[in-house]
Amino acid sequence: MIVAVSVLAVVTAVAVPSFVNSHQTAAVESRASKLLTILEVGQTESVKRHRAVYVYYQPAKEGVDGCIGLSEKSAATDFSCSNSEGLQKVAFTEEDAITVQDPLVADTTKLFHFSSVNGLPSSNETVKLTYGDETGGESGVMIRQYSGLKGCSNTAYRGWEACPS
Repeated sequence: MIVAVSVLAVVTAVAVPSFVNSHQTAAVESRASKLLTILEVGQTESVKRHRAVYVYYQPAKEGVDGCIGLSEKSAATDFSCSNSEGLQKVAFTEEDAITVQDPLVADTTKLFHFSSVNGLPSSNETVKLTYGDETGGESGVMIRQYSGLKGCSNTAYRGWEACPS
């Protein structure tokens, strides 16, 4: 009986951290995939609406949820995670523990915009997400001016290439 309990304790001690880590990795990968989809929609909407579509990041802080979202408003002070403008946003709450690892900003920031003429992004960026404050398990989206959007992951997700450091 003591041997069976000891074996169970060893199996549990090994399996639980592995399960938790794989769950955290899956959560980050899922959110990165959703972010990629929303950015693709923003790219399409900029051409469809014949207007620039801006991408903002508002970090979660002090009990207020954050997001990465699309907007037709060009000023960061006019952007809000709660106002949809008919455009999508990816929410970040304190409860889900998924954070934007890169770029690190304290206030609402305009990351880039999609051109109304061809839908291409205005600058080269990489938006990386991670679980909590861990490093090494990030996934995200690489935004490139002349090649568009591409998922990246340091977890070998769906064959995405590694996120640049």
